[in-house]
Amino acid sequence: MHNAFLRCFLLIPMMATFSNRPLSEKRSTAFNRGIYQQTSKAIQDKKNAFGISINLYRLAKAEKLEDIKDLEGQLAKTADTKVNLYKITGDIAMIFLNTTDPFSNPTTIPYKMLYGKRAKKSVSVGDVGGFLATTEIPEITQWIKKNKIETFEGFSKVYDNLSKEVKKELEEMGTEDKADLFTGYVRPMVVLYFTALENNNSVVFIGQ
Repeated sequence: MHNAFLRCFLLIPMMATFSNRPLSEKRSTAFNRGIYQQTSKAIQDKKNAFGISINLYRLAKAEKLEDIKDLEGQLAKTADTKVNLYKITGDIAMIFLNTTDPFSNPTTIPYKMLYGKRAKKSVSVGDVGGFLATTEIPEITQWIKKNKIETFEGFSKVYDNLSKEVKKELEEMGTEDKADLFTGYVRPMVVLYFTALENNNSVVFIGQ
């Protein structure tokens, strides 16, 4: 799952604010493969020392992050409704796209849903790594409905139909079971997006 940070967050110089939680042996081993091997040794050392939680916040209607007035104030007001994907973001991306490398194409809907479009700004609660405009929320909710991941039955079907390669990778990474993934991360994220649609919100992605 940590692979995600390379292309969405790690290339933004904001490592200083990320939480310093130890990585499990399985996740560290999995992360040391693939995309991670393409990074510099300095970044590799940082990734071994730091972990990241990605948090989604609903903001006021906006087409650009720069259009948001009083960003800090809006974040504080919606703190109780934020969705914390902790360090599961990459796992979910693999599941939604059924590939061990879901980060090669940032234009896919699942990628945008989990990481937003590239943005950069420091705030008191972390560092902004992505943003989705209000007009981009409908395509997210349409994708959710099409794939029926708003229900456990729908998410379970997606999970059960994963390729053997993806299932093996998730197992090696120590990913939580599908019930915990849905209850803890997928369902709250779905609620956030449908609420954002109803209220004409934009969405910001913050690494902590």
